[in-house]
Amino acid sequence: PIKSLNKGVLYVTGTPIGNLKDISIRAKEVLGQVSLVAAEDTRSTRKLLTHLGVNAGLLSCHKHNERSSAKKVIALLAEGKDVALVSDAGTPALSDPGASLVKLVREAGFSVVPVPGASAIVAALSVAAMSADSFFFAGFLPSKRVERRKSLEQLAEIPHTIVIFEAPHRLLDAMEDILGILGDRQMVMARELTKMHETVISGSVSDIIKQFSNGRVKGEITLVIEGAEEIRHERYCSDPETVKKALQHLISEKSLSIRDSVDLLMRLTGMTKSQIYPLALEIKQKNSQSGGLTEDKIP
Repeated sequence: PIKSLNKGVLYVTGTPIGNLKDISIRAKEVLGQVSLVAAEDTRSTRKLLTHLGVNAGLLSCHKHNERSSAKKVIALLAEGKDVALVSDAGTPALSDPGASLVKLVREAGFSVVPVPGASAIVAALSVAAMSADSFFFAGFLPSKRVERRKSLEQLAEIPHTIVIFEAPHRLLDAMEDILGILGDRQMVMARELTKMHETVISGSVSDIIKQFSNGRVKGEITLVIEGAEEIRHERYCSDPETVKKALQHLISEKSLSIRDSVDLLMRLTGMTKSQIYPLALEIKQKNSQSGGLTEDKIP
């Protein structure tokens, strides 16, 4: 942008997600020229600046103090000084603080300029071997199971590749819920991207769960999950009559509960709970009318 002589610029600056060599030439120049760096974690940002040989001032800017930080940033911009906004890793405002500050700065009449950098989202998609023509980024799933399952139910019918961030201590619980709600889809688990212990594992959700069921998971996690449309077109026949016949067979002839029958078909076909659930309701109603199934409950 054309810089006003009496107005500063806020540079939303991407930083490395692990490997410090991924810092862009432009980002390094910006960090070296601004009067202040607003950082999610001043300690980790100070390490980056020291590595780059930059001695800029630091301002703590996290989700609990964005509004007060914005006032300080705007005051500097009004003096004609430039400010850079950074997160711990990657780009601010993407599953990180920053959106509120950017909004307030723009509303105050100052220019906001993006300085792109490394992205765990793009890095994971690039090695996932799934369609990335369109994708849905869901950020971090809720930490509590009830809210997490509700979020996954909202994702179940999305026809695009899904990208999720997850904390290592919640990974197994999250994958179990992904299996239960989304079905046994193809998934890529990318851990510690660009770092020394980078790991990229692909397979079905159940296969990846087995690989990590006996060990403690460490590091930053990015999950890439195939979308509902890919499953419908590539992995199974979603003909309702075929599914109903399978449900009837499992419930009436194999004496499985409705809950177990629905779960089994989700695992075998990759269909979602919301697709099988209404069909199971139909069978329950018919069996009840004919004197069959009366007590089992839909999950």
